[in-house]
Amino acid sequence: MVGYACFGPTPLTHGTFDLYWIAVDPDFWHRKIGHALLDRVEQEVRARGGRLLIVETSSTPPYATARRFYESCGYRYTASIHDFYAPGDDLVTFSKRLSE
Repeated sequence: MVGYACFGPTPLTHGTFDLYWIAVDPDFWHRKIGHALLDRVEQEVRARGGRLLIVETSSTPPYATARRFYESCGYRYTASIHDFYAPGDDLVTFSKRLSE
């Protein structure tokens, strides 16, 4: 397996989904597998009546690549919760509207 994605509906919302995990083996980075996985997640979310997809990640340097990836896929920085994971490690939230 070179990559996977996991997502689901956000409880108590209307059409909001969370992307829990998306991962690609580093040996396969730069082959657009992450983009293909995320495109498929977005298609599945739309097919299930989703209108908004939320992504959460860390603010630490090792996650800079992930944050750039989400931005390159049209996700907007939405919010931060400081020191969420640990002191100095903020929760960073991105979102993308999938329907107008």
